[in-house]
Amino acid sequence: MPLFEAIGTQLEHRHSKMKSEELSKYEKLVVQKLRDILLAKHGVSVDGGKELVLQEAARFDCPELNEIAFALRRIEKGIYGQCVICRHEIPSEVLESNLTARLCPSCQTAIHEKSDTAR
Repeated sequence: MPLFEAIGTQLEHRHSKMKSEELSKYEKLVVQKLRDILLAKHGVSVDGGKELVLQEAARFDCPELNEIAFALRRIEKGIYGQCVICRHEIPSEVLESNLTARLCPSCQTAIHEKSDTAR
């Protein structure tokens, strides 16, 4: 097996850590959060599916909406729940309290410690 295929296979294996049922659960939660923010902050009620909600969110220049849309894209790619730095799994308790979490606790701590020492 060529090197690139082997690496691709390893990456696919990493991407499939979270089961499709879990991804589906988080997708529903993330879409609902988008709906809630659109209504609360922009007065927009969206009754359609995920794509319509994303279209509505794209109309606004809002960092919070962008973060949530990014989480949806990560769900679609099957990499939601993985740390963007080390690729380790982000604990479900972290994701449930922060649906847009991108970092595992170890990387989050390391970044905070580094920023604290830079001051």
